[in-house]
Amino acid sequence: MNTVFCNQSKFNPLLLEACKLIKNRINALTDVEPLNIDPNSIKIYSNLNKQELFINNEFYQAKGFRKIHLEVAKLGKSLEILHCVFFPDPCYELPIFGADLVFNSNNISAAIVDLSPVGKHLPDSLISQMRSLKVPKFNEPGKLPEWGFIFSPYVCFIRPVDILEEKLFLKLIDQYLSLLLSSLVRVREDEINSFNTMDRFNYQKRYCLNQKRNDKTRVILTRFFGSSWADEYINKVLFEC
Repeated sequence: MNTVFCNQSKFNPLLLEACKLIKNRINALTDVEPLNIDPNSIKIYSNLNKQELFINNEFYQAKGFRKIHLEVAKLGKSLEILHCVFFPDPCYELPIFGADLVFNSNNISAAIVDLSPVGKHLPDSLISQMRSLKVPKFNEPGKLPEWGFIFSPYVCFIRPVDILEEKLFLKLIDQYLSLLLSSLVRVREDEINSFNTMDRFNYQKRYCLNQKRNDKTRVILTRFFGSSWADEYINKVLFEC
């Protein structure tokens, strides 16, 4: 496996902790291996008016997953971001795992995690498991954007108010990953040209198209690299389908 960029001491300890638990889940997958991606997309750096932007990406594939993407970014001294998506192989009836943590001045200012459906709804077996989860009652839930309909009813979007809520949210990320991996053990593989596979693929495209409506990422990337580079990064690295 690759050396994890996010292990460097310059990052927030909670971000490192989140990185570690996600990497542990990736390592537990069957036949996990690095995904061949343009080397220029692995480590990215820019300096604008003495403000530095670091981006590090890791990409994997494994049985049941066409692409696993773990991104860590740091802008200046105040903004850090962890972004992770497990894109399932459409031949498997698996949801899309997604998690984002945004750190401002050493605190998590926004946190979201979900197992998003690749159909009209999540599989019944997964719904029953998610209903049984003991999700903490966080004090400051966030408001989903207009395109948030791509998420499941069990999406958790919050601003943690203290270190306890931050720790509880990281535990929730691990619980969602645990459910995803337990689903992988039970699910069967469909034919690549089956109706179910094509339907799940179309829902993945829908997910990616709506994620691209998040202009906050595009604004930062455009400021440092220009609009053409930002669009290519979003379309080919973050949410290609």
